[in-house]
Amino acid sequence: MKRYPLRLFLTAALFATVATAQNPVTTNAIGAQSGSIGGGAASIDLRSHFGMDGVNTPLVRFDTVFGEFDVELLENAAPNHVTNFLRYTDAELYDNTIIHRTASFLSSAPSITQGGAFKAIEGLTPITSFGDINLEYELPNARGTIAAARTADINSASSQWFFNTEDNTTTLGPDNNSGFTAYGRVLGNGMDVVDVIASINRFNLDGGVFSEIPLRFFSGGTATVANLVVVNTVRRIDIYPTSGDTGSALTFTATSSDQTVVTATINGSTLQLTPVSTGSATVTVQAVGVAGLEVTQEFAYATGGLAVTTQPASTDVVEGASASLTVSAVSDAAITYQWYRLRSGETAGQAITGATTATLNLTNVAASDMGFYWAALTSGGGVTNSKIATITLSGGSSRLANLSTRGRIPANGTLTPGFVLRGTGTKPLVIRAVGPQLLNFGVQSALTDPKMEIIPAGGSEAIASNDNWGTAANAATLVTTSAALGAFGLDNGSADAAILTDLPLPNTSGSRGYTVRISSTDSTLSGIALAEVYDPGAVDGDLQLTNVSALGFSGLGEDVLSPGFVIDGTGAKTMLIRVSGPSLVNFGVTGTMTDPKLSLIPAGQSMAIATNDNWSGTAALKAAFATTGAFELDSDASLDAVILVRLPPGAYTVKPEGADGGTGTILVEAYEVIE
Repeated sequence: MKRYPLRLFLTAALFATVATAQNPVTTNAIGAQSGSIGGGAASIDLRSHFGMDGVNTPLVRFDTVFGEFDVELLENAAPNHVTNFLRYTDAELYDNTIIHRTASFLSSAPSITQGGAFKAIEGLTPITSFGDINLEYELPNARGTIAAARTADINSASSQWFFNTEDNTTTLGPDNNSGFTAYGRVLGNGMDVVDVIASINRFNLDGGVFSEIPLRFFSGGTATVANLVVVNTVRRIDIYPTSGDTGSALTFTATSSDQTVVTATINGSTLQLTPVSTGSATVTVQAVGVAGLEVTQEFAYATGGLAVTTQPASTDVVEGASASLTVSAVSDAAITYQWYRLRSGETAGQAITGATTATLNLTNVAASDMGFYWAALTSGGGVTNSKIATITLSGGSSRLANLSTRGRIPANGTLTPGFVLRGTGTKPLVIRAVGPQLLNFGVQSALTDPKMEIIPAGGSEAIASNDNWGTAANAATLVTTSAALGAFGLDNGSADAAILTDLPLPNTSGSRGYTVRISSTDSTLSGIALAEVYDPGAVDGDLQLTNVSALGFSGLGEDVLSPGFVIDGTGAKTMLIRVSGPSLVNFGVTGTMTDPKLSLIPAGQSMAIATNDNWSGTAALKAAFATTGAFELDSDASLDAVILVRLPPGAYTVKPEGADGGTGTILVEAYEVIE
């Protein structure tokens, strides 16, 4: 064990600033800020406005039984000792070690407190040594410095260190066998913790190594691990925090005097200011060191522009009744209104003549009024759209006439959309796996030669299959039936797959699921394929399509896994739509999308009529899970996405994507909710 000789001698020039406490400081004032409703959050990098004067990295944090304190390592003064100390730190060898010696030199007051040698376990096992370091005496052993312990051999320092709890500039200077290497300093008021450690009563346990060991809760007899002064961890830290980081010399907090005007949040070293409504507030930012020393800045924030305070609500009414939609807003200028409507089959929303107030009133509502409505609010030169509300009619009848899924089939992989039939009787369906024909629609990476198999739920054997639709026995009927259903045509002789087939009756539960397994005839090839299921039956037929699902990888651009469906008839239909990612882990699925979100988009549009990111476990959604037989999601706080929406007849696309731009395996489902 390496320790100090009983008599210590030194000489050194005093370097008085070595142990000066360093507090958080303001480097640049944050000026007044402003924002606009709907303009998004503003970000301020707090590293440009706060700092620790004269402090540089590397920094380490000591976590002890008496609290935490930070130490700046001074590479310019003793580079080899700093490298050596960090080697032990990075190997976590200083974790769960003890302060094994506190010594006094010229008086009874403690002069140093020493550690870095023994584990806090029964028997006090020495830690691993990486060898000796040559003396690098340059800085005096002023109060608050950390220095290397050694024997009479000036080049014998290894793992052990000590903190100078008083000014040992003379005692441990060059006149004492060339001096002792100081290589760091305690920051802020961290010496408060070191002084507490140094004040613990010392005992002579063996007359040698542990003749001056500090022990807690001890007055004599046999010492235990509980009596030791323990260093829990020593870890590198930075001056500034990063996103999700808990180890830094500075941490930041921020508050807004009025969160209805602006919210102030901290992400690492970034202050985010999000305008909420018009008005003014004061934002306060604090930079706090580990010992609680702090510096504060305050600045004014003003929010202008337009804020929607009440959104229009979707409504379902009886034919011939009246309906109204209302939007409320606040602004620092006058507000004008214009209501718009988008109906099935339209390519863009249409302004409603005369609908220029905060409330839209419709009388004698008919089927032609079903659609999606929103208000455009103009104020101070800016325009803000309200959220979209849906007007539907109660009653009537409708069915899911078409289900589709587009996704990428990987090499040696499959695309496996599924669908469910409910009711009784037989159901002739057109089922297609389109690849080459997608080239005509600009899909550059379309699968060149898909094949497909239809497999009943719970089974493994295909009950129908096709590769190259022109080889089917009923190809001519398939062409005419597909055309009658509005399906785009397939080129003669193309390698797309398609069948027209009657599927077996549902099982005794009244419903039966099927999987369409699509793969490439050349398993080494990858590409985009479109799976489609068309129902040529009547709206009021006994056997109906009731949901579509698709499990697979969803990427970016063309690689998005995107189902769609068509509602046919005169009545509206309530749909439960989900994109599951995190909850799939419970089913053994790996590589899932960590935070999916979804948008529901009418065919031919780019505007989403409903969106969700993180479903929040509402009672209505849970009830819909039970009604449709959908499996429960992981928890109320899961990051899966779900919407429950009532829709007029028309075609719709479900667009999933990663909320953070991520990709991964997802399950996309669209369920008809039976009411």
